Amino acid sequence: MENKLPAWDDLRVLLEVHRRGSFLAAGLQLGLSTSTVARRIGAIEKDLGCSLVHRTSQGAWLEREALELVGLAEGFEQSLAARRRDRGGASAYAGVVRVSLPDGFLPAAAEAAARFRRLHPETFIEAVSESRFVDLSSREADIGVRGGRSSSPALIDKPLGEVVTGLYASEDYLARFLPTRFLGARDYGPQDFVVEDGVPHPHSPTQWLLQRGASRFPFRSNSMEGRLEAAKRGMGLVLLAVGAGKDHPRLVRVRIETPFPSFRFYLSMHKELRRTPRIRGVAAAIEEVFAEYMASQSEATQGVTPGKKIISRKSSGKPVR
Repeated sequence: MENKLPAWDDLRVLLEVHRRGSFLAAGLQLGLSTSTVARRIGAIEKDLGCSLVHRTSQGAWLEREALELVGLAEGFEQSLAARRRDRGGASAYAGVVRVSLPDGFLPAAAEAAARFRRLHPETFIEAVSESRFVDLSSREADIGVRGGRSSSPALIDKPLGEVVTGLYASEDYLARFLPTRFLGARDYGPQDFVVEDGVPHPHSPTQWLLQRGASRFPFRSNSMEGRLEAAKRGMGLVLLAVGAGKDHPRLVRVRIETPFPSFRFYLSMHKELRRTPRIRGVAAAIEEVFAEYMASQSEATQGVTPGKKIISRKSSGKPVR
């Protein structure tokens, strides 16, 4: 039997599953039950004769064929929005903007979203924290904040700046294991560090620590909030952007002998999307917030240089366990 083109009502359900990440969330957005969402997805899969969506305990993920249909659905959705605008309906900023970014940037994304929606309340922003590089060329997200340039010719990258980090720990941890509050080039091995979960990529903070001899990682988490909470409870040293250090008074920055680690970030998007007003506007708001952060980081790091090792004979700077 010849494959049929899915109906718009079914495509709209697939589009929301893609945007929301689960059948439940898609159903809540569309006013449908989870079973209805599953039935609609099943209808598309039956029409096309292939599996498109996989449900797991963590949510739903789409096959590449489904992402192609998502692109078609987004195009149709934009065409409908354009018709409504031509008839004096919805504004050019009505719709959803999906942003993918590292966990530590969620507060900045929330600030950018709040600023933008004061001007355009018809725009809805979805900020998703992900350690992986989402496929922006396949429209898994509209905007990405990344720790590296894109390789796809379909994408454009704009440098956001270089984030300088420092090592922080609680007063309790420092009193017990690092009373000098100084970390020399050979002092990383005996110390505890709180790091992100998973296999570190070549330019990750964890890789930077491993290169300096760190080997003790008593707490790992893909959540920045979780890592900071663990560090505040004395579980070890944590890498934190110095511009954000002022927001965590329970953590103290230690002096280090080597230069502070820094990581360059870029804002990426599909070339075709930069002409979409709401996406261009949200991207500009993110750039604005990031520029303010870079200015505060510059003030925080001004005059700060790696300290000199000042240790008495009674204190070696090594942990007392």
